[in-house]
Amino acid sequence: ELYSQKKQKVYLPYLKKQFEAEVMFDSLSYSLTKTNIGSGQIALSGIAAITGLQVLHHALSPDRINLDRGKFSYHIHMGSNFAELDSSSHVQFNKLEFHPYLYIEKKHDKWHIKSTINKPWFPANELFGSLPKGLFSNLEGIQTKGMLSYHFLFDLDFSQLDSLKLESELNHKDFHIIKYGATNLAKMSEEFSYTAYEKEQPVKTFNVGPSYEHFTPLDSISPLLQMSVLQSEDGAFFYHKGFLPDALREALIYDLKVKRFARGGSTITMQLVKNVFLNRKKNIARKLEEALIVWLIETKCLTSKQRMYEVYLNIAEWGPMVYGIYEAADYYFSKRPSELTTEESIFLASIIPKPKHYKSSFTTEGQLKDYMKGYYHLIANRLKVKGLISELDADSIKPEITIKGAALNHLRAKHDSIQTVPVE
Repeated sequence: ELYSQKKQKVYLPYLKKQFEAEVMFDSLSYSLTKTNIGSGQIALSGIAAITGLQVLHHALSPDRINLDRGKFSYHIHMGSNFAELDSSSHVQFNKLEFHPYLYIEKKHDKWHIKSTINKPWFPANELFGSLPKGLFSNLEGIQTKGMLSYHFLFDLDFSQLDSLKLESELNHKDFHIIKYGATNLAKMSEEFSYTAYEKEQPVKTFNVGPSYEHFTPLDSISPLLQMSVLQSEDGAFFYHKGFLPDALREALIYDLKVKRFARGGSTITMQLVKNVFLNRKKNIARKLEEALIVWLIETKCLTSKQRMYEVYLNIAEWGPMVYGIYEAADYYFSKRPSELTTEESIFLASIIPKPKHYKSSFTTEGQLKDYMKGYYHLIANRLKVKGLISELDADSIKPEITIKGAALNHLRAKHDSIQTVPVE
């Protein structure tokens, strides 16, 4: 056991020098027992416990993380090509306790990883009251009541990536939020102030509501634009509860195949939470906090789906310093959002994933690049299925638009002159 006799925190200077991490604690204890069980296999068991932990590292959180107490009782079985953390192992941080299972095996130079957590019904505040301070800034101080249960499964065989299994389900009964924490999680339901960032720096602040002259209510936005964006970004938005497990699974499989983060699998709710509630520093804590806030907003219907989509269309970036559908319709077409055509709507939907690079949609001759033709037909067919355009209109759709707004000057700077151009 390690602790300071002067009742001060124990500081680990080596970690500061080597990893730029500040780590200190009140006490640390550890035990390990090794048992040979034959056939080249061993069993490890023991306990690791810590109290008064404080950690500061940019990869985890911009703030100092505080954990009152944590404990890990483990039972590990190891062989020449595998390691298994038995489900009798026990993890505790603050008031929350659970039993994780982990199995890692290497066969024919390919890894197979499986992990599960199954926690039956427990008081909700054991979770929300145990969140380490500094790690979930928006949720600090939140009070809840009711019961929760949690199921998690991750099964990845690198020799069969398409067989990946990913399940994460937080269930509830009689669950209520008694008091919000540091942030009002229902703030999107009313007019609120939104700040847009670029490279982690604020560049524009405006209200999302009637007091802002560029705010556009949902019923004043072309249904063609609404459905085009919806089908492009999150077609199931009005039906899911904030998460699309299959989309996340498919995105992870694709990322593993191409060996880079190419797809995100984010829903519109997840994008909103990231932009409205969270800081712009990418770290592990932010993804966990994002998931919890999404779950709370969707589970308790803190903001209606209609209002969330209205907020989304009014804060989305559609070009350099172009935020919201009012500015987008004016910037590209000198139109009101209610006046957008099918072709213009599909164009605007296409550039949301990379708004700063919309000019890459055009060839030097001002023509739509060939690879975008498929996108136009895809969205047009979905508009047809939804009853917004006829089959004839869908079949005859052409990726051609007339740029009339301020964007024309930016495009001319690249192409000398453009009047009628196709789009990304």
